[in-house]
Amino acid sequence: MRSSLWLQCCRNSARKVLSKAKIKTIDVEIYDQKYTIVLKTPLDEAEVRELAEDVDTRMREIAAGANTADSLKVAILTALHLAQDYRELKLKCEQKTDEWSRALDQVLKK
Repeated sequence: MRSSLWLQCCRNSARKVLSKAKIKTIDVEIYDQKYTIVLKTPLDEAEVRELAEDVDTRMREIAAGANTADSLKVAILTALHLAQDYRELKLKCEQKTDEWSRALDQVLKK
């Protein structure tokens, strides 16, 4: 009985917090589809719109090159291209980190 009362109290408190919290959403359009994005990141509205525009541009470029209008295929191809870009940037960052680490070691040895 005591634990169920405590659980009920927690649920009520959670509901109050959620109802008071302003859930911020933004509407964007990507590849002629409208999406409502719930902002759960530190990104602001302008940054989300810019990202959506970037994705839309990439999808249109890929669709033109692939001669397909199938949005699922275009989305998957776009995801693969973005994953490749991410991997290349990650590798460059790792290489730079190694380079800086070696340079720092040289400075500290002097």
